[in-house]
Amino acid sequence: MNPELFLVIASGLFGLLFGSFANVCVHRIPLRISIVSPRSRCPVCEYEIAWYDNIPLISWLMLSGKCRNCRAPIAIRYPILELLMGLSWAGLAWKFGWSLVLIQALVMISLLWILTLIDLETGLLPNLLTFSGIVAGLLFSFWFDHFQDAIIGAVVGYGAFWLIARLFLLFTGREGMGYGDFKLLAMLGAFMGWQALPFVIFTSSLVGAVVGSVFILLTRRKMRAEIPFGPYLAAAGAGWFLWGGEILQWYAGLIRG
Repeated sequence: MNPELFLVIASGLFGLLFGSFANVCVHRIPLRISIVSPRSRCPVCEYEIAWYDNIPLISWLMLSGKCRNCRAPIAIRYPILELLMGLSWAGLAWKFGWSLVLIQALVMISLLWILTLIDLETGLLPNLLTFSGIVAGLLFSFWFDHFQDAIIGAVVGYGAFWLIARLFLLFTGREGMGYGDFKLLAMLGAFMGWQALPFVIFTSSLVGAVVGSVFILLTRRKMRAEIPFGPYLAAAGAGWFLWGGEILQWYAGLIRG
């Protein structure tokens, strides 16, 4: 088999397996429960899930999305995250091939998926993941010899949102952004350097404002409705990591007319 094709297929399969672990992280980390033990259980009846009921995608389909013991529904998030991880890992392997950048991409994109799902479900961005991501980003930047850019990116990323939040609080008298968002932007700065921050901040803010406004109009909620901002940051960060060069070329061509 072609080595590149083998890498893509193997990465996709390992991504499915990691997706199962990612689901454990999404469920347990916000509850401050160990992600290592005990073994996975049904949250309703506490039935210990056997290995054959924990096969990514297949087990959920075979069980019709229900617990084998009590028949309580298993959230659709479980197979979706497994599938997203599998497709992401395969896509990253196809784009970066056999390289150290692939490892960096797998770590960052996997963290972003887990943080996104946690933020959507709980409105939290746990320190365990954002701080670990900052450390990982700095270690990769040291390896790839852009440590200074990463340090600046982490500091400016946190500081920029801190300043925006302080100004928002000053003028409106209420909190507009959580500290988890500061740390997530710092993590993105650590992985990609300060050069990524303008795009990430602008794109996430623009898309967040548009989607948030549509959401408020459709659901008839008040303007003070809390909408998680982490997913927009994650999407913008992933976009820059994957296509930053192409985005710069497009923008340069736009300026040149």
